[in-house]
Amino acid sequence: MKVETQELPDSEVALSFEVEEARFERAMQDAYKRLSTQVNIAGFRRGKAPRALVERVVGRESLVEEALNHLLPEVYHEAIEETKVRALSDPEFDVESISPLKAKATVVVQPPVELGDYTGIHKEPEASSVTETDVTNVLDQLRESQAEWIPVEREANMGDRIAIDVLGTVGERTVLQNEDVEYVLNAESTAPLPGFAEQLVGIIASETREFDLVVPPDEEETEEPSELAGETMHFVVSAKDVKAKELPELDDYFATTVGAYEDLAALRTEIEGSLKERADATAKRALEDEILQAAIEGATVEIPEKLVHQNAHRMIDRLARDLDTRGLTIEQYLRITRSTEEEFHDRYHEDAERQLRRSFVLQAIAEREGLEISDAEVDQGIREAISLEGGDARAAARAIRQPEIRERARTALIEQKAASWLVEHATGGSTDAEPVAVAEATPATEGEQEA
Repeated sequence: MKVETQELPDSEVALSFEVEEARFERAMQDAYKRLSTQVNIAGFRRGKAPRALVERVVGRESLVEEALNHLLPEVYHEAIEETKVRALSDPEFDVESISPLKAKATVVVQPPVELGDYTGIHKEPEASSVTETDVTNVLDQLRESQAEWIPVEREANMGDRIAIDVLGTVGERTVLQNEDVEYVLNAESTAPLPGFAEQLVGIIASETREFDLVVPPDEEETEEPSELAGETMHFVVSAKDVKAKELPELDDYFATTVGAYEDLAALRTEIEGSLKERADATAKRALEDEILQAAIEGATVEIPEKLVHQNAHRMIDRLARDLDTRGLTIEQYLRITRSTEEEFHDRYHEDAERQLRRSFVLQAIAEREGLEISDAEVDQGIREAISLEGGDARAAARAIRQPEIRERARTALIEQKAASWLVEHATGGSTDAEPVAVAEATPATEGEQEA
């Protein structure tokens, strides 16, 4: 097969190829066999009618289209292998003639990157610190987790927990009815409606209160807007008991109840160490982000719009699959996040462009500095990614054999190595950049498959 390449504007490459007549005829014969099993022709069982008759029934154009749908991707992959073009987008086919078959596949390739003075980036790590207030806040959270609710003979205050029976009606319609509900009085609570908690401040056991509240437009996040929005709901609430929160004493005994600590001092030391470790990690990530951002901002690269659109679409598809596992749709997600469809797509468009820019700059730095990834590193990276996703050794072995996944893993690992090199050079130390998930390299090569 004869293949020619032509560079086009916007980082596109056209691969033109001519297919031998014999090969096209084999594709037509295969197309006939597939279509013959899908049509009913009087006097013949499905799949047994002669080709001429099938072609007359479905039309030659349909037969050619079926042949091309299978043949073009096949010859395209061969053309990619032959020319070593690294396509970053799905091909757009253009058939120039049928006899002989001449076609063209247009793909987006990596755009040229003009690196700035990334070797001149120097940053000093800032020391992180942990204050006594930080430690006290964690201790307060631990005390809250160990708190007990103690019955009290008094009026309910904010922060107390009350057991109630509640009835909510709109006109003659009952829309809320629950018994023995444990309800914590919280001024910021909007359940069941804003202002509900305030109406119950001062209530005592065995007391019944009645009051009205207006249902706001965003009473709840449901698939359809609430039909009660703007209506007045009448509540009848009967209190059964009032409980106050009792926090444990902050002493040596408390330390033994939350872990294997000898005393309160040991617990404080452990908390301070954990907070320091977390603060150091946060400062490290912030420093790495600052260094990477400086390198990216110093570089010049024009991201092809087709590539941005394609990667944004893949990101949205990934989100849709994730939401589906939780029983949600994109439409529900938009309502929950209070986003318009335009804002949603704009955000993913910006995210896709930002990720692509980061990827291309890091790959350019890796090439400039001669950084490479061995096949053994690719294998190990895929195994680790599959393991994190819950896959076994067999799944990892299948993934390792797939060229698309290997390419994606290699891209992610080379970006990680370039980021580590950049951070180390900028700080004069041996700081490693945050690892990149090899299963989600950006951008993905054409024809990518999920591991």
